Amino acid sequence: MDSLTVLRHALGEGRLMFRDRAALQAHAERLAARHLRWVVAHSPCTAERFRQAGLSLNEWRHLPVTTKADMMAHFDTLNTAGVRLEDVLRVARHAEDSRDFTPTLPGRRGEVTVGLSTGTSGHQGAFIVSRAERVHWAGVVLRHLLPSWPRGLLARHRVAFLLRAEGHLYRSVGGRRLDFHFLDLLRPLGELAADLTAYQPTVLVGPPSVLRALLDAGATAQPERVVSVAEVLEDDDREALARGFGPVVQVYQATEGLLGLPCPHGELHLNEAHVHFDLEPLGNGHLRPVVTDLRRRVQPIIRHRLDDLLVLGEGCPCGLASRRVLRVAGRQDDALDLPGGTGRVTLWPDFLRGALTRVPGLREYRVEQVGPGELHLRLDPLSVEIQAGAGREVRLALERGGVDPEAVRLTCLPLAPPPAGVKRRRVTRLWKSAS
Repeated sequence: MDSLTVLRHALGEGRLMFRDRAALQAHAERLAARHLRWVVAHSPCTAERFRQAGLSLNEWRHLPVTTKADMMAHFDTLNTAGVRLEDVLRVARHAEDSRDFTPTLPGRRGEVTVGLSTGTSGHQGAFIVSRAERVHWAGVVLRHLLPSWPRGLLARHRVAFLLRAEGHLYRSVGGRRLDFHFLDLLRPLGELAADLTAYQPTVLVGPPSVLRALLDAGATAQPERVVSVAEVLEDDDREALARGFGPVVQVYQATEGLLGLPCPHGELHLNEAHVHFDLEPLGNGHLRPVVTDLRRRVQPIIRHRLDDLLVLGEGCPCGLASRRVLRVAGRQDDALDLPGGTGRVTLWPDFLRGALTRVPGLREYRVEQVGPGELHLRLDPLSVEIQAGAGREVRLALERGGVDPEAVRLTCLPLAPPPAGVKRRRVTRLWKSAS
């Protein structure tokens, strides 16, 4: 039964929460050696990458990186289930339109679940996951997310998911002690708030912008744990959700896998027992991850560069050897490209998010770079006082970041509500340089 396998994985996860860095790295080396032998034997695209690079399997860290665009371009020869991208897209898009997420596709070793990413990086990604991978992933997540482990495993839990797409992950895991309730983000906000209040979850999972909107819509619940997913969790969101619902933790995940999980102290750690991370420095403490999933076989992720920006911290009171993430700071594509004193300057989203949190009365905002030296500040509410405060704080942030504030034009505009199910991006670069 899937539920027993999930429990076995959840219990086994305790042995993989290493406190010694060398032991964690040795574990990852063993996983990588076994995993890569299997993947190269079953994924023609991965085998060709090694052949073209002239590398042996134990030199995998030197493979040229791939991107989401590469993954989609070579999808049919990358995956080991023998499924075609056109079929995956057909089934996944039908599920999105019909809101019926039960259909699967037949693969070489059984049915595979299909889905689509939200496409916030500019490339919408398709993903496929086997039943064994789903069940293993569910066990890992439950081990890290259920409150008061291991007592939490024996308690009865009601888990509410506010997500754009449901998927199969927990469909076979529920039972007498675990009940899962999917709240579709495409439903009207008032209905979602009433449904959440009636359900009274013990664990609440969703994007922080949606959870805050539910608070504003009158939802009342007192979960033991709130889990932020799908968007950057900013300090103002964390504080508001903690006041309105309860203690907040974060999960870092993407089409490319389960990348970060909370520790017993609620801090976010890289999921290094299952995923290898190479981190490329981009300046100002920001790092871009290149990930290798050491367990994912159906859709191998080997030396795959993400567009995310991470800021890591030193150590953690929990004592875990996996590295602590201070912030998932956004996407590299969201870094602004603005005129400075001696040329163009990169301004990271953190500068502007930090500045706008200082504006009294500002409920929500979005900063858009729409030209080489032009920013739109979309503000809610759009009062004279807030426009003045936002303009002042943004110009100070530009100056601190090395941008020439006199060379940047600011325009304040009203902020329209985002379409249902669309991931929030508070700072984004819509203008692209021709170079």
